[in-house]
Amino acid sequence: MDEATRQAFKGRFVILTVMLNIIVLCFAMAAFVLFRFAPEGTPGLVIGILLLAVGVAFSVSFRKHYTLTKAWLQEQP
Repeated sequence: MDEATRQAFKGRFVILTVMLNIIVLCFAMAAFVLFRFAPEGTPGLVIGILLLAVGVAFSVSFRKHYTLTKAWLQEQP
């Protein structure tokens, strides 16, 4: 793998890592908010569901980026 390809891979890897961290944090915060604040009222439920929706959206986007990066990496010599 030449230096330019290595740098491109590092950039893609960083993007995937950040996306995965956001997914984990969104689902963890959603679980906490739903179990802690949802029984007390509507704002906790709305925030929890919003966090779940963001986590799902990032999961779909992550899956797409992951498959594209994996295909790109397999094409490299």
